[in-house]
Amino acid sequence: MIIFVLITLVLGQTETLVVKHPQELAKKVELEQIKFNIANFGYVPYGQRIAGVLEVASPFNFCFANQNKSNNFNSDYSNVKVLLVERGDCSFYIKTMNAQQQGYQMLIIVDNLEEEITGLNLVSLNETKEIEIPAIMISKKQGDIIKEYMEKNINEKVYIVVKFPEMKKTEKVNYQYWFSAMDISSYLFLEQFYPFHMEMKDQLEFIPHYSLDRCGMCKKQGYNKPTQQCLSGGRYCANDPDADGPLTGQDAVREIVKQLCIFKQDKLKWWKYVVKYSNLCLKDMQISKCSSEIMEQINIDSKEVQKCYQDSFKNKNDEIEDNELLSEQYQINLNYQAYYWPILYINDLKYKGSLTIPTKTYQFENGPQQLLDTSHFGPLQTICRSFDEQYLPNICKQRMIGYIDNGNWVEHSQDSNTWVVWIVVITIMILLMFCTIFLYKRMFRKETNEQIVQQVNINLAQYYALQEQKKI
Repeated sequence: MIIFVLITLVLGQTETLVVKHPQELAKKVELEQIKFNIANFGYVPYGQRIAGVLEVASPFNFCFANQNKSNNFNSDYSNVKVLLVERGDCSFYIKTMNAQQQGYQMLIIVDNLEEEITGLNLVSLNETKEIEIPAIMISKKQGDIIKEYMEKNINEKVYIVVKFPEMKKTEKVNYQYWFSAMDISSYLFLEQFYPFHMEMKDQLEFIPHYSLDRCGMCKKQGYNKPTQQCLSGGRYCANDPDADGPLTGQDAVREIVKQLCIFKQDKLKWWKYVVKYSNLCLKDMQISKCSSEIMEQINIDSKEVQKCYQDSFKNKNDEIEDNELLSEQYQINLNYQAYYWPILYINDLKYKGSLTIPTKTYQFENGPQQLLDTSHFGPLQTICRSFDEQYLPNICKQRMIGYIDNGNWVEHSQDSNTWVVWIVVITIMILLMFCTIFLYKRMFRKETNEQIVQQVNINLAQYYALQEQKKI
């Protein structure tokens, strides 16, 4: 029995893992509802499902790519393989990369502790190699039940279906991004998504958010003393961006206020500013001069930005007085529990999976329309799937791995020109058909005419013969 990859829409359903076969395992009470947690790396097929045959790694920790001793391994992509491994001894990222290298289309990690898995943060620790398969985690109890059954029934294939969460469909898609104003790596998503945002800007609603800390000791002192890493007496703090260099946490927080003011002034210019700022200013940390030069280049009113900055602090004193922009930002971070970064929300659903394509770099000097030529840019795929079908932007129709057209699911691949080939083939077939019909008609007419002439001649000969007999 061959199980094919099923990547289809699953409307109105949340993430679930279901055992389809054998029934003896599927009917176990403990496996009726298998919750899972999605890793914050790899390609996550939101609104889709993956169905395939499950295998158990041996040894179970699967920390080396050549370790797996599975007898049933088949790298044929039409026969989908999902690998079950145990948490521990190496990172989630290494296990997933090993599974990908051996041809598996998904990794299921079994927790090694009895705990609630939905609150765990499965991160990749900024690894650079690109992962194109999803990784999920299930509880220790449910994972152990599946593993024990498969070890006792080694000749019995286990088939599963994993349904990933469906994005909320809207006419305009809202997305929010949390990042650090002084961390160059957290700008990479903005750089890579920038050209796509420009293509869909009228159909997107974007809100930037910034990482902020608070000084606990300063709170006890009533936020009434300046501190080197914070503004507003310790209400809003950031890490020192250059360690022993001249910059401090105060400079990082000031940059946050400046960027919030630019966003209020002109959202499109904010995009141009942050892309240039991350490429030009954060590499050598010449922040103040570099920032001013960029604002001048893209026609941002620096006086208006400075006025916005000053007005956002009570009594104009940024070291002690509270700030309305930062206060709002800090409260939003608490509401969303944004205690780390980067974070992406799409239509109020927290996105999990790789935020960037590690092997791609954005050359900002080449212009704003340098679109990434990849179908594994997860945020783009997920944002496109968040549109109501009648409002799907053209760029999504061109770049999505499949899309809805007039209520029907249409498969599409970014790297495929199959539609051109089919048009050419169909055109040639139509021409051949017309030529065949034309030739057939000519041959048929010729043969018919010859038969008619022959029959007429025979009839005339018989007629003349009959007339001669009458004369005799």
